[in-house]
Amino acid sequence: MDIYNKGKSPTTISGYKDIINGYLVPAFGRVKLKDLTTLSLQKYYNSLYERSPLSGEPLSAKTVRNIHVLFSSALQRAVQLDILKKNPAQNIELQKVKRFHSEVYDVAELSQLFEALAGTDLEVPVKILIYMGCRRGELLALTFDKIDFLNSTITIDSNTVKVKSQAITKSPKTESSIRTIDAPYSLMQLLTKERDRYEKRRLKFGRDFHDTNLIVSQPNGLGFKPDSFTQKFSRFLKQHGLRHLRVHDMRHENATLMLRAGVNPKVMQRRLGHSNYSTTMDIYSKVLAETEKDAVKLLESSLETIVV
Repeated sequence: MDIYNKGKSPTTISGYKDIINGYLVPAFGRVKLKDLTTLSLQKYYNSLYERSPLSGEPLSAKTVRNIHVLFSSALQRAVQLDILKKNPAQNIELQKVKRFHSEVYDVAELSQLFEALAGTDLEVPVKILIYMGCRRGELLALTFDKIDFLNSTITIDSNTVKVKSQAITKSPKTESSIRTIDAPYSLMQLLTKERDRYEKRRLKFGRDFHDTNLIVSQPNGLGFKPDSFTQKFSRFLKQHGLRHLRVHDMRHENATLMLRAGVNPKVMQRRLGHSNYSTTMDIYSKVLAETEKDAVKLLESSLETIVV
């Protein structure tokens, strides 16, 4: 499998191994390649929709598709190497993957969130997510040296991800994810204060301090594992009686606010780090449809003022 690992991120490789060891080897590890049939694969995939051999719960259409794509790619490689005459996974029928629709806070809920955040250790990270639209991993990898306090910009060029039980920092998958974007004045003020607090913690802990230079860190300077930060955020929302949203929904909150403020989608694409313009348009098509209605009303209002 090493030939397939070239250029793959640690998280991708880890995901491949989980699928192979958790699903493919137990089901087909003792089956000879020549004995694999489309029917046997179809029956196995159908069973996964009913019950996972690992969790006992039904697998989502997306997870089953991921398993199939990996297995089909491996079998296609066997065809290329003349080990198989044809790929038994080619004519498999899979359930359609349901499109996920993110949720965001309305203005009143957002106001409640900001009020609850004030003065807490989550104020800076959550406001970075909402103001800058970065991903969870990008937030957790962000260091103070990536902030240009003079020009009020933040450079995002790293990503913290979970590999097995460890958190590692790596480069983003695409070049478009590496970006330097303008930050609002109010956020820069918060970051200036946070940098001062970081220095005070460093002096307080002395030799016990881990000088990671991370903006989002524990009292001793160590960073957060992605899942730990998610749990911290969830506990905070529950504690303050706020509607549960995912950490990633804060990124969608940013995009929704930009669209409703009339920000050009092309500018959004760059700020969000999407590699394709179509990705931005596809994800936020619902909000775009809403803003289009508002645009028509504004156009009509403007035209009514013209005296012929």
